[in-house]
Amino acid sequence: MFERILSMAERVADWCYPRVCPGCGEPSDRPGRELCWSCFSSLELQPCTMCSLCGHPVEGDVRHAFVCGACRAARPAFDRARSAGRFAGLLREQIHRFKYGGALWLRRDMTDLLAGCLGAQFDAGAVDVVVPVPLHPVRLRVRSYNQSALLAQELAARIGRRFDGRALVRTRVTETQTHLDAAHRRANILGAFSVVRPEWIAHRCVLVVDDVMTTGATLGECARALKKAGARTVWALTVARG
Repeated sequence: MFERILSMAERVADWCYPRVCPGCGEPSDRPGRELCWSCFSSLELQPCTMCSLCGHPVEGDVRHAFVCGACRAARPAFDRARSAGRFAGLLREQIHRFKYGGALWLRRDMTDLLAGCLGAQFDAGAVDVVVPVPLHPVRLRVRSYNQSALLAQELAARIGRRFDGRALVRTRVTETQTHLDAAHRRANILGAFSVVRPEWIAHRCVLVVDDVMTTGATLGECARALKKAGARTVWALTVARG
């Protein structure tokens, strides 16, 4: 009942104060969303041909299961990772606004992409618990929110699965990964995560949610900690792939 009342209130608010699409500046025609249909449909999604493990795009028409060179050289701890779109253009702009600019109202648009990718690339019914990539408390105080936690919580509610934002924690402050190469990313993030509630993770299928995946070092280290705590399966899902 509360959700129905909230939905009606949002419709009335949208009618009185139309949302303006951050992409084109026109009123949004997607109820309860910021991006209009035209801009949302223009977002560049990941191609269908990809590494079967990490989801890295593969050029050409590959019709068989393919594992990329990076995964063959160092197999990631997660069982599968997928991203909805490419970290470019309008999607990159909106992720930056959501992550660094406090544009929390973009949460639903970002989760629409996550939910679509989840349905296409995973068995949502097999997921037991949804967890975000955690921020260290020091960084969380500076930013005031964890964008990954907001996405994970919204997605968990949509698919009717448990959200746990406290089982997986970051145990130390790490250097930003932005300007590091793959090898230094792995070294920088090594041992940075721990599971404080193994009983909530053991024997379960865990879906780890983040905003952007680049080399997969952070998600791989999260998966390593979750597997050490007894997780049966660890899947990783992000809005975009860098």
